[in-house]
Amino acid sequence: MYSYYSKNLDELVALVMQNQAEKVIALIESGKFNKSLLGDIGCCEHPLPLYKLSLCNMILLDTDGWRSHFLPIVERNRQNCKLLLNYWKKRWSYPIDMPMDFETYRYECAYFKDWDMDALLDGDMNELMAMGYDENEVELCYAVLTYKADLIQKQIALGTNPDVYISASLAPGKGEACDGESYNALDFCYTVYCDAFDCHELGVFWNDPEVREVQARDVYLLLEAAAYRDLGERLEKLKYRAIDNC
Repeated sequence: MYSYYSKNLDELVALVMQNQAEKVIALIESGKFNKSLLGDIGCCEHPLPLYKLSLCNMILLDTDGWRSHFLPIVERNRQNCKLLLNYWKKRWSYPIDMPMDFETYRYECAYFKDWDMDALLDGDMNELMAMGYDENEVELCYAVLTYKADLIQKQIALGTNPDVYISASLAPGKGEACDGESYNALDFCYTVYCDAFDCHELGVFWNDPEVREVQARDVYLLLEAAAYRDLGERLEKLKYRAIDNC
């Protein structure tokens, strides 16, 4: 996949990334576009239909807490993204009401793609359990860092607490935010999501009225941000379930 990282994508993909609904619809209805893009924009391990970019955009746009100066941009893009989703549904019968299947794009979504537990948490499962860490909490944290969807779903079903700082460098209960040593699954989701805007400038695709050149890495960033935002909301609910069960 890395050979596609800097691949320039079609202008239609750029327009969808930027939620430019009127231009997208006009271009598609003119028939003067690459029709294969509807089924696969051509930069991921598995086919990524064009409409799924709108699903990802809406996951990010349909949230609160935006800074006041950026809120008008969010509101404009939110309305345009809704127009696009309605178009995908009414004109093309795409299942926009179905949740985004991020597990299909796990490799593009994962922040730490092929890292092992020892490299991320400074110890393997046996070491961490010997220190007193809970096996399920360790597995959930590692699964979130590497976006292993099957393990994430397993731990959500078990009701495992995601709000735990884990590292073999620290005793259980000693980790804290920004200590530079431990990872917290819940915090990590929001860090990835925020960094997409604060460090990697994902927001420029919503802010610029001109059509921007889009590369494969921009699509991966959108997938990653939306995946971790969605996961963060699920883990937030899990956190309160874990508290209630204490």
